[in-house]
Amino acid sequence: MDHPPLPGYTCRRPPLSACSEAQFYDDLCEFLTLLRGKTVERSKFPEAVLNGVSLDLFALYREVVSRGGFRVGNGINWKGQVFPRMRNWTESNKQTGVGNALKRHYQNYLWEYEVAHPEDVTLDRCVLCNARDREGGAADWLCCDCCENWVHHSCDKRPGLGQYKDYTQGNGRVYVCPSCSREQEAGEALKRQRTA
Repeated sequence: MDHPPLPGYTCRRPPLSACSEAQFYDDLCEFLTLLRGKTVERSKFPEAVLNGVSLDLFALYREVVSRGGFRVGNGINWKGQVFPRMRNWTESNKQTGVGNALKRHYQNYLWEYEVAHPEDVTLDRCVLCNARDREGGAADWLCCDCCENWVHHSCDKRPGLGQYKDYTQGNGRVYVCPSCSREQEAGEALKRQRTA
């Protein structure tokens, strides 16, 4: 998906791996000001609150782009993998629909920014077929909840595996890739041997 550059915008931050939170927010505010045609004041940004705390867009952005970006949105476990790495997360969080809220906020504040910064997005390979993002044509990406490697759901042929939608809904099933599943089974077998 090629988008023309935003007229007047030049990224002023270092690569994401070396970028501070302040540098990220300064650059994002400049980008959104140009994109929306109205000033986004850094001191009041973001206005959104999640779990009683100002929305942690820096962590949200880093976590999503490290998982392939918004294009794999349904393959990302927003509540289970992204949310716990944000300042907004607490162990006692009782908010329902947090995964959907994160997706909406990402779309509202960060999607166009991600498109303007394709170098930020980590394009993983499916650990089963070894195809990259668009090589295999599959759009059914899932991220393993154990190792965080990516898999096309259609490549995982294990019996008893749920449907793709079972893993991508807000409180969906936890996806464990075949490799991690074998490791878990081996660990459980070892425990049984020791207790026998």
